[in-house]
Amino acid sequence: MEKDIAKIVISEDQIRNKLLELSKTLIRDYTGKEWTIIAVLNGSLVFLADLIRLIPFPIRLDTIDAATYGESTFPTTETKINRQFKIDIEGKHVLVIDDIADTGSTLKRVLDDIRKYKPRTLKSCVLLNRSSRRRFNIQPEYSCFDIGDDFVVGYGLDYNNKYRNLPFIAVLKDACYRREGIL
Repeated sequence: MEKDIAKIVISEDQIRNKLLELSKTLIRDYTGKEWTIIAVLNGSLVFLADLIRLIPFPIRLDTIDAATYGESTFPTTETKINRQFKIDIEGKHVLVIDDIADTGSTLKRVLDDIRKYKPRTLKSCVLLNRSSRRRFNIQPEYSCFDIGDDFVVGYGLDYNNKYRNLPFIAVLKDACYRREGIL
């Protein structure tokens, strides 16, 4: 995989340091509250796993499967919910965790869907925030890094369901997309 990397955008150390900072904020904001996390599959899994291990109190956890990108480097116009969460969230403090807020389509769709279940509070947290392509007026309450327009992979983010296991955030070489018939 290393041969496919054009540049590393966010290093392992930067991610680790930002997670420690974020966990302290979340501990401050959620201590003493019955807290439920709903993670958006599959991109948030690495971020989620590392983050929740830094939280020293019980967390209720479920997942929702939502897709916006498919096999492309550009988001589709519609987000599809492929699998709904199953945990009861009425009256609970809910935090939605996702890998990236890009156009805002996924986050908006997921938050709108969750609101129907009447949580006490509802906030969102993303690893990456790309506001330059935002099509919806939505801003995550918590985010680790603001990024530019490069299509990035690693630390849970994928291209064509590959590269999720990179321990950093990177841009691929153009040849990787050509090989897949994208460029």
